[in-house]
Amino acid sequence: MNRKIIIFGLKDIHNMDFTGDSVIAISVLNENHIKTKSINLNNQNVPIINVKKITDLNFDFVIISDSNNFNNIYITCAKARIPQFKIISYDTYIHHLRNKVEYNVDDEQSLLKFINEHNIHRILDMDLYFADGVSTTRNRKNYAEVNDYGLSIPKELDLVGITGREYWPLWDNIYNRTYHDVQDVMLQYFDLLLIMKVRLYDEYIQIINNTYGSWKYAIFQVERNSSVQEKLQSLDYKGLNLKATWFDAQNTSWLILEKIANNIELYVICHKPYKLPELPNIYHPIHAGKNGSAGFGLPGDDTGENISFLNPYINELTAIYWMWKNTNSDIIGTAHYHRFFVNEPADNYIADSTNYLDEASTEKLLQSCDIILRRSIPYGNTEDCFRKFLGYDFYETAKAIFLEVIKNIAPDYEDAFLFALSRHNSGHAFNMFITRRHVFDAYCSWLFPIILEAANRIDFTQLPKPPHSRIIGFMGEALLMPWLMKQRLRIKELPVAELSHDSNCILK
Repeated sequence: MNRKIIIFGLKDIHNMDFTGDSVIAISVLNENHIKTKSINLNNQNVPIINVKKITDLNFDFVIISDSNNFNNIYITCAKARIPQFKIISYDTYIHHLRNKVEYNVDDEQSLLKFINEHNIHRILDMDLYFADGVSTTRNRKNYAEVNDYGLSIPKELDLVGITGREYWPLWDNIYNRTYHDVQDVMLQYFDLLLIMKVRLYDEYIQIINNTYGSWKYAIFQVERNSSVQEKLQSLDYKGLNLKATWFDAQNTSWLILEKIANNIELYVICHKPYKLPELPNIYHPIHAGKNGSAGFGLPGDDTGENISFLNPYINELTAIYWMWKNTNSDIIGTAHYHRFFVNEPADNYIADSTNYLDEASTEKLLQSCDIILRRSIPYGNTEDCFRKFLGYDFYETAKAIFLEVIKNIAPDYEDAFLFALSRHNSGHAFNMFITRRHVFDAYCSWLFPIILEAANRIDFTQLPKPPHSRIIGFMGEALLMPWLMKQRLRIKELPVAELSHDSNCILK
């Protein structure tokens, strides 16, 4: 970042490194004691000025070179009406500003005002901006110099920080939780993503691409009047369903992005004619396994990119694959023709209710969780169920095939796969979920390479009739648990209303 620097004092200035920034002047207490009006610094003639002339210049920081005389020089600068946050030592410049977060208390107050005004409940502070603050707690009141909003970090704010390699337990006074790596939480959802370390243009673009869908708002601190800001200002944010605004901070500019669209699609997976209940308009029935047939009056999973022909073997996963490849809704989920999530307490697995989730209740639930699942059922471990249902030898053969595929495609999940099958005593059944697009994409990107490779290794012509011919579908359903075990997702469990399996009525 190219800051405009004024050095106060001549001590050791030739040994100081201001690479990347511009030294526009050198100030002294009394220029009459100096025989020259300028000095050569880094092959540039830098003027020597009186402290009273500093405020006539456009600068970012006054850096005191003589730490032994820091207090006297600081008082002199303060009397010259130089803002406190712009007066720093060379040590602070090197260890705090360079390649770190550009922080000052007034900007933090502006940020806290934004949080209050935009009803922000959860923040990912990727650069530990709040840890750089003047308080080691959440109390920020009465620190601001220019605009005293009197704001503290709200007690109820869920504040998550990314520490990298550096972590100090003291930060637990500020953050609800800290993680070493941002990848640990990238599938979670935040009201605000905070990027306050000044970066290169390509780094901003990478962050936007990698986190897209994970936040409602994002704030990026950018070097003011730089080529990076110019490039960011020229981007087509509308094409990404983003609204972009700019805010002038004390020494930098903030790019504030807001996600505009938040549409919801819940797909009701059907495989036979059925009279569906009255449902909100976010529900979309789909014929799973239509595979070019005339069907029974519903759109099928056989358009666009699809694997509809595999439905006899992988069940509703053909519809989920179609949803993955052919839709773009921000929030997406599944129901079955006779199973629906209901907005009731998860006291039981099944609820006698018609309070089906609608748009408002779905959005509200996903404000405090990352995925909605059917309440887990403590049916004993999955392996015992499969052995009773399919027979020991058949199941062990299928398990060995899936284990080998996972070792080849997703080796990091081998332990989770074995644990979920044999040691975990519950599961989320029926491939029912509601989540945000980036979580859905991540899951499908992991699941379907495993499913399709397993399908390539099984000769279906040699399998008995159902249920054995549907082994890949059953194992695919069981794969949700090992995937969840490796994620840090906030899960909300809901009961399901189960209607009759059979209906002689035609579709509504």
